[in-house]
Amino acid sequence: MNELAITVIGRDRSGIVADVAEVLARLGANLTDSTMTRLRGHFAMTLICVGPSAAEVEAALAPLSADGQLLATVREVTPDGGNASAGEPYVLAVHGADRMGIVAAMTRVLADAGGNVTDLSTRLTGSLYVVVAEVELPPGRSDEVAGLLTLAAAELGVGVSLRPADTDLL
Repeated sequence: MNELAITVIGRDRSGIVADVAEVLARLGANLTDSTMTRLRGHFAMTLICVGPSAAEVEAALAPLSADGQLLATVREVTPDGGNASAGEPYVLAVHGADRMGIVAAMTRVLADAGGNVTDLSTRLTGSLYVVVAEVELPPGRSDEVAGLLTLAAAELGVGVSLRPADTDLL
């Protein structure tokens, strides 16, 4: 079985998710992880599936992008083996006046501390810029990282909070 990373981007319209999911189901591809969103009128989806070859999936998705409104890419990836993270889960929230470099500065603090961003969303509403990120931090480093984030936020003139993430209930 092949593990594939698939991206689909383009102008948003009704039915994109259904169209892609139906193509994958017809091929016998098992969709394992996905994220989908609309960004200022544009659709963006990334997913991981297991099943047919990359070439089969590319060919099956080609009709969806034939009119040039969508771009679909397929790439074979190496399975991660389901390794559990050694990091502790936190939620980072940043908000303030929009300015260049907010995401770069805050994620640099995390990376330099050995943290990993596992999910990140940003929104610009008027002049207010909001970042919400799920991050994994090395055990026992959250207070130190929170202090470094506070310093970086002060330089940018934005507010920041770092709190433990609630574990998902399935």
